[in-house]
Amino acid sequence: MLPKENIRNGGYIISNNGNIVEEFRSDDLFVPASTIKLLTALTALDILGEDFRFTTSFFVDSQQVLYIRGSGDPALTSEALAQIARELKKRGLLTVSAYVLDDSAFQLSHALPTGSANSSNPYDVPNSALAANFNSLAITKRKDGTLLSGEEQTPLTPLATTIGTKLPPGNHRVNIGSFHLPGKPETVSPTLRYTAELLHTFLVHEGVDSSLKISAGTIQNNSTPLYHYQSHLTVNDMVESCMKFSNNYIANQLALTAGARYYGYPATWDKARRLLKQYALTELNISEQDLSIEEGSGLSRNNRITPAAMLKVLNAFAPYRQLLPEKHGVLLKSGTLNAVYCYAGYIQHGEQTITFALLLNQPVNTRDSLLEYLKKSVRLSP
Repeated sequence: MLPKENIRNGGYIISNNGNIVEEFRSDDLFVPASTIKLLTALTALDILGEDFRFTTSFFVDSQQVLYIRGSGDPALTSEALAQIARELKKRGLLTVSAYVLDDSAFQLSHALPTGSANSSNPYDVPNSALAANFNSLAITKRKDGTLLSGEEQTPLTPLATTIGTKLPPGNHRVNIGSFHLPGKPETVSPTLRYTAELLHTFLVHEGVDSSLKISAGTIQNNSTPLYHYQSHLTVNDMVESCMKFSNNYIANQLALTAGARYYGYPATWDKARRLLKQYALTELNISEQDLSIEEGSGLSRNNRITPAAMLKVLNAFAPYRQLLPEKHGVLLKSGTLNAVYCYAGYIQHGEQTITFALLLNQPVNTRDSLLEYLKKSVRLSP
């Protein structure tokens, strides 16, 4: 038995090769934090498919306006945009008179996931159908005020410079959307502006005559398809990255896209929530009483799940468990908020597969000591 004195408010469940061997408050609801990403990932892998790749489309009209339509690619990085710029040049793009950015695939009542404080921290970034570098930017500010890009592959754009002037000296990665920009009210969101600025810089580097005029809009009928870029990462790859870095942005991009694919575009928070609940009910046999979900990353404290329901998620996720990071010699997903400390994962010991969900909602973090106790118990078992 796990030492109950280390559990002031929490519950757990442990199974050995599918047979429950120990449980405590396993039918009580707890805040799961990022362990809920296991449900999000499983839903995305099933609904979208392991090999699904996001597409970002480029169109041009007779006035050399470049239209960019996003579909929610979480991995639209500087490296990807540099590759796109090279391909657009190869396909005959020599001049860009203006950029029109189309993010209509996502129509979110609020861009930020429930639970986000819209702080400058990158884990609080808004979701979008069209965003670069996980909707965040890396920047270095020297003591003399000199600004440098925080990444070798990412150029310093005008928006990055504007944000950099607001930061103290040091190395930063910040949420683009959390900064109030000077001047008249923005007609283009910082998210779209930064994406256009990056692509513009890469196109200029390729020798394209580009004018940095940016607007938000949709693809016009008189425009011609020029290039459909498929993400260099599959959903399988994205899940692995999401789990390794516990990336909230990737998790909710996957949830939103899966919801849209299932219920029809555009993506909305409601469709994402409905799908996660429906998938848990119909595919995992998790009752409505055992799960409450607001968003797919774990940021929201309104997310609730029982340890018994989390075990069902883990059992279904078992074929993908190698996508989880290894911590303390165990494949697991952690979940952390203030006074929330959770672990869910797998311990392999010979022929035994120990599957466990430990959900603590208490000020004192005892999850590591409880995990060590569990590992020791497994090693001592026959």
